[in-house]
Amino acid sequence: MSLGYAEKLSYIEDVGNVGMVEYFDPSHVLREKIDQLAIMIKKSKHLVVFTGAGISTSCGIPDFRGPKGIWTLQREGKALPEASLPFHRAAPSLTHMALVELEKTGILKFVISQNVDGLHLRSGIPREKLAELHGNSFMEVCPSCGEE
Repeated sequence: MSLGYAEKLSYIEDVGNVGMVEYFDPSHVLREKIDQLAIMIKKSKHLVVFTGAGISTSCGIPDFRGPKGIWTLQREGKALPEASLPFHRAAPSLTHMALVELEKTGILKFVISQNVDGLHLRSGIPREKLAELHGNSFMEVCPSCGEE
């Protein structure tokens, strides 16, 4: 990750559960879940998607609480991975791009994200259809006029 970003975060003792287990469904179960999700999306009149760190892990940006997450490694006294990408070098994932296609067709109305990596904007989600709850590490706001 921006490990540079992770290193700038204020230290807090209680970061919640860390080292959370990742679950992998058998392919037939995954197919059923995908089919159910597709039906729900087709029936939706106002689709809003909420994303977190998991959408960007395949882009080389680690999460915080997963088995190899930043806070998990810190709590275990392990070194942070050097192989993770800085945010500016990460490319949007297939999931980011699928959301863009849903937005272009008018199905997806809004995205709410906890991520600061800027990948939703870089993928093509319009600014007016995106709320980045923790900000965006590439965006500055003028304190005088509020212009981004």
